[in-house]
Amino acid sequence: MANGTRQIDLSLILMLVGILLIGCVVGFATTKTVPILVLGVTLGLVIFIVSFVWPPIALYLLVFSMLLSPEFGQRDTQGKGFTIRIDDMLLVVLSLSWFIRSAIKKEYGLFPKTPLNRGIIAYTLVCFFSTIMGGIYGKINVVGLFFVLKYFEYFVVFFMAVNFVTTREQVKIFVILLLVTCAITAFIGFMQIPAGKRVTAPFEGASGEPGTFGGYLIMMMSVSIGLFLTSENRRAKMLLAGLIALSLVVIMATESRAAWMGLPFMYLVFLVLNKRKLLLIGAIVVILAVSPFLLPKNVKERFSGTFKTERGYQAKVGGTDIALDSSATLRVLSWQGVIRDLKYHPIFGYGITGYWFIDAQYFRTLIELGILGFSIFMYLMYSIFKFILDTHRNTNDSYVKGLSMGVLAGFVSLLLHSIGSNTFIIVRIMEPFWFLMGLLVVLNHLDKDEQKKLKNESSNIQEKAPYMLHGPEKVPQRV
Repeated sequence: MANGTRQIDLSLILMLVGILLIGCVVGFATTKTVPILVLGVTLGLVIFIVSFVWPPIALYLLVFSMLLSPEFGQRDTQGKGFTIRIDDMLLVVLSLSWFIRSAIKKEYGLFPKTPLNRGIIAYTLVCFFSTIMGGIYGKINVVGLFFVLKYFEYFVVFFMAVNFVTTREQVKIFVILLLVTCAITAFIGFMQIPAGKRVTAPFEGASGEPGTFGGYLIMMMSVSIGLFLTSENRRAKMLLAGLIALSLVVIMATESRAAWMGLPFMYLVFLVLNKRKLLLIGAIVVILAVSPFLLPKNVKERFSGTFKTERGYQAKVGGTDIALDSSATLRVLSWQGVIRDLKYHPIFGYGITGYWFIDAQYFRTLIELGILGFSIFMYLMYSIFKFILDTHRNTNDSYVKGLSMGVLAGFVSLLLHSIGSNTFIIVRIMEPFWFLMGLLVVLNHLDKDEQKKLKNESSNIQEKAPYMLHGPEKVPQRV
């Protein structure tokens, strides 16, 4: 106890001394430079010190900033431009703190061993290599490297969660915070419905990205359904049911066909993995029965309008004209362009941002990273699917079963969402997704440690069984 008290006191002293020094520097800098810059740097330094002393506090801030932080910069609907978000800057500060802490305290691994490391490392390396090759070809400027760093940012979130979350109680707290963040954003989206426009996430500027919001909500709704199906707490089930209903309404209001595409496959995962099949079948029958009467006109038109030809837009597949609206037609034409142009850089692709904007994850990965990079990307997807499924099958804990089932259903829905969106490179979807993956890795490690401990205890009992049954051997006495 004395050592623990001394360590806490030392941490407090270091933090207070650091804040005092920052105060002195800020007081001097305020008279020499722009106040808003001083404020930003000061806030960053304070967060750095706090996260260095108490890493979980930094993760709490990160969870809320994933969806509730504004963007700076501009980017149009064709993906041109570059944006910086508050959580980007926060993550840079937290990463620096994490690297330094890991260097000082050897018990923290910089990149802890997980079942996903091989795929993550290979994917990161091929992104860098393809982008550097694209720069040599003259197709990429420095912005492409910034995008690669942004992709790496998601994996930093994953490794930070694995490093600093150590108990089931912490996992549950972080899941609650993720769901609270989802509830806040879904409520904000719900309040946009009366305006009659497509619903978007908060702080996305004037245009917004409804497809991104739809992908995020379908993932978090999957987590809510998984926990709902395995929870025994009535109050928790009521709150989760409310969040599920709210998320479903807002997903419809996003008018994101990519998100809608993932819904049936998400539900199919629950039907396969969960024992309460009658409840799930009954719920979907009721939803399908009442949806024609409850769905607003714009949602119906959005769905039916997919297969209506618009003047000036036409696509052919196999020499046959297909009836699609303008958005779907442009996607099909861009996919055909990818197949046509891949032959010029088939192995490593054009590099990140080396080709024109493609709003489809699989085709974008293929043209930017080539056949090699696409194969590595699909291997990473397979590794994620296998890990989540193994976690679900091997655990006896109902909470872990519910969370893993929800994340797996959400992951499958994102795989379908990726057909019409760049799902696995979108910040607002990937940061919470990789954070959830980190929490699952922690739970998986805890489960294995507990099973190993029980196995050792069982073997010890078996070794002692003969002694316990027959008692100690009697030593013959000398006469």
